[in-house]
Amino acid sequence: MRSFDPFGSLRSLAAIGLLCLCVVGSSAMLAAQDAPKVEPDTLDAIEEEYAKELQAVELKRLDRIAALAEKKTGEEADGLWRYYFETIVAEDLFLKAEARANQLLAKETLPLDIRFMAEVTHVIAEARRGAIDQSIESVRKLFAKVKENAEAAEQIPEHLRLSLVEIYLRTIVDAGKYDMANKAIDLILGESNSDEIKDYLNGEKKSLSRVGKPAPDIKGADVDGRPFDLASYKGKPVLIVFWATWDEISQDQIDELVAVTEEYKEKGLEVVTINVDRLREDGEAPEDLAVEVRRFMIERNLLWKSLICEEGKTDYAEQLGVRYLPSNMLIDKTGVVRHVDRSPNALYEAIKEVCQ
Repeated sequence: MRSFDPFGSLRSLAAIGLLCLCVVGSSAMLAAQDAPKVEPDTLDAIEEEYAKELQAVELKRLDRIAALAEKKTGEEADGLWRYYFETIVAEDLFLKAEARANQLLAKETLPLDIRFMAEVTHVIAEARRGAIDQSIESVRKLFAKVKENAEAAEQIPEHLRLSLVEIYLRTIVDAGKYDMANKAIDLILGESNSDEIKDYLNGEKKSLSRVGKPAPDIKGADVDGRPFDLASYKGKPVLIVFWATWDEISQDQIDELVAVTEEYKEKGLEVVTINVDRLREDGEAPEDLAVEVRRFMIERNLLWKSLICEEGKTDYAEQLGVRYLPSNMLIDKTGVVRHVDRSPNALYEAIKEVCQ
């Protein structure tokens, strides 16, 4: 005698439904495989897709390195973690590495330099997520630890510490939080014992002090010998970009600005580039440098005004508080400095703002 199963019919229907889903799912997968891939139709779209693919491969590689480091012990594990975090810094993957860094910080036995890099990864990721108040408190604690433990500071190369401070500060500046950036500068200045870091931060503080104030009176002659007066641009938004022939990043920024400045040309946006080669001890003679700057602009078909920074009255870098490259200053139509030292993506948003 068969027993009665009140749920038997439902189970049968579920089985049939599951079978249908499998068939439909398989059909959809086959259809997706058969469907032609939509190719990017612009250079920017190609570059964006390629960058995403590269980052996905890089993240997979880093995950494997981290997994290997977790299996190892001693110097072998430490070497892998150092390589992991150095790559995170170089590739600017702080947000992607935050979870791994926090897991690592839970370990009691961790070399001081690796702990420092893991903590900095967490701090920069905090700032990137918009938790800037929290990140400043984290920075205070971090630098207090480093100050208390000289051994930790010695294990971390100064150039790496400077890079991390620069990345952190640039994150806050890109968010347009200039008051918070000044707060972070004061905090790190009070805790750091590195002359190089202090020199960088004092330069940034001077640059940030320009925000909200009238642009300084910049006068001189351009590379073609024609007179230049920044005051004559009042009524138009002006972007000032500092660069050098030996600095590829600042050159790249100029190349990247071509499209966005073309977009806002009808809004009256003017661009002025200032070359700082002459400020180096081995700087070229003015006439030779002028030829090189002109060639750079002509090759890129740039019609922007170009100045050369020299000592004395034409030391525009000193007047504007510029100490490091790349550096830029955005001035609104009333002649007031609105933004400084924005990285490309954040700079585009700032240009859009002042051109409204």
